[in-house]
Amino acid sequence: MKSIQTGKVTVAIAVAALVGACSQWQTMDQTSGAVAGAASGAVAGAVVGGPIGAVVGGVGGAYAGYGTTGYSKSTTTGEQPVTNSSVSNYNASTVRAAQQALNDRGYNAGPVDGQWGATTQEAVRRFQRASGLPETGELGASTLSALGVS
Repeated sequence: MKSIQTGKVTVAIAVAALVGACSQWQTMDQTSGAVAGAASGAVAGAVVGGPIGAVVGGVGGAYAGYGTTGYSKSTTTGEQPVTNSSVSNYNASTVRAAQQALNDRGYNAGPVDGQWGATTQEAVRRFQRASGLPETGELGASTLSALGVS
């Protein structure tokens, strides 16, 4: 009996690893990722825990799939970043102006230093969410326009 349970767990882990290693995973949008995660989680859950395991696995898989996909959001939403040749893809004056505009509106983008980082990106996401813009975390034309940055 113990070996059957061990086998089920092994199969579930293998299925999860297979889906997680999918070469398309990072380019899926979050909805597709949630669907793929739910399906694979339900299969793995069914193998390990039967019908109840399928439900639990489906919910967990959907959550994981949603959270781990959609990194190429700027290409799926049409929101294109303003770029230059720097590592952050944004010139310092654009980032500085966006940080100031975000801070002025209460979004806490951190210090107005022209450095693109996690704090600024998260402030951009919160601003986009509140403004009804695609939530990309990128400084695309529509986001810059809404911030009053040109």
